[in-house]
Amino acid sequence: MRTILAVLAVFIFAASAVAAITDAPADEYFGPFKYSAISVRTKIDALARSYNERWADDASLLHDAQMIETSYRVWAQRYPKDKWLAPTAFHLAQLYQNVQTQEARSHALAMFQYVAKTFPGTKEGHLARLRLRQGMPPLHPESPVSPTPNPYAPASPNTSVAPAASPSTAPASATPGSAAPATATPGTAAPATAAPPTAAPATALPAVLGPKPSAPPKPASSPKP
Repeated sequence: MRTILAVLAVFIFAASAVAAITDAPADEYFGPFKYSAISVRTKIDALARSYNERWADDASLLHDAQMIETSYRVWAQRYPKDKWLAPTAFHLAQLYQNVQTQEARSHALAMFQYVAKTFPGTKEGHLARLRLRQGMPPLHPESPVSPTPNPYAPASPNTSVAPAASPSTAPASATPGSAAPATATPGTAAPATAAPPTAAPATALPAVLGPKPSAPPKPASSPKP
């Protein structure tokens, strides 16, 4: 009995290990451009945003989408049971469809056919078959491309920088009857402003003690003999 339980445990462990490796690991890279499964998905989203914001032209978008598809094909070949293959391929087909060129539409048609054939039982397989039955929408004009400015681009030689305003050295207008204030030289401390003159303290008068004394009387002269 114990032997049977041990064999069952080994079988369950092996089955769970096989199921665990059906999805591509996050640190494995595919194709000549070395994109991981996560990178493939995030780059498709980034290209879709670039198209919606009109940051790149159609030729650049199609070129980058084909680079992503190269890595996707290698990923799908190594991990055909990965649950992220169907939604990733369908989003890539939608990106091709959004680009308004006939070449991009050809790639979109091929990718929808791939999803419908390779993942028939998935939601994406159903949506791909529905798109193929309805056909592709007609091409329409696009808004002009407005690329984002490059923050590392050198400054244009025609761009002139306005000089900074220098402080005025003209003295302020003096009030009639008053001296003009001195102008401080740049980089030196401003001269101290002289305080207005104050009145000198009053000198105390000597106290009056009484009337001025009279001169003493002269002695009387004796009569000559």
